[in-house]
Amino acid sequence: MMRINFSSVLADVFSQYTTADELKSAANAMCVQIKEAYEARFKELTPNAKTASKPATAPAASAKPEAKSKKDKTAKTKPAEAPKTETKSAGDTDTLVAITDLKAIKKLGLTFEKYNDRCWVLRGDTKPLRKILKEQFKGVFNSHLSGGEGWVIKIANVEECAKALGLKLPKAA
Repeated sequence: MMRINFSSVLADVFSQYTTADELKSAANAMCVQIKEAYEARFKELTPNAKTASKPATAPAASAKPEAKSKKDKTAKTKPAEAPKTETKSAGDTDTLVAITDLKAIKKLGLTFEKYNDRCWVLRGDTKPLRKILKEQFKGVFNSHLSGGEGWVIKIANVEECAKALGLKLPKAA
């Protein structure tokens, strides 16, 4: 699978915006554009498919057509980003949530809890946020914590994480 790192480009693009609303709007617009480009390319690669709602198995099965159209692939780098949203147990139940979608994040029932002097734990339905928690906030998932599974986030990153997710940190006693 081809991995594309857009972090430096996105940092330049996002630095243009001065308010949180402008930034959220731009990020959501990019997500829509990426999804549309991915679906269009998916339809090109699988002409017999009725919809692009089942891309979890199709990109792996269509490896040979991608090799033939390498020029198209280099010109259209953003559609390659979409397959990252799938996992080994792919299916319609495994979807990622954009960090700018605060309504969807609120429905996940996330809570922060101070775990020890060095870290906090984010609990709730965190699976849709796993990539963001791991890559952006340096979180580590642990299923064997006292109190149940959750994402362990260092104190240095917890305030930024809580702010991005629209959560308030409880006062630690």
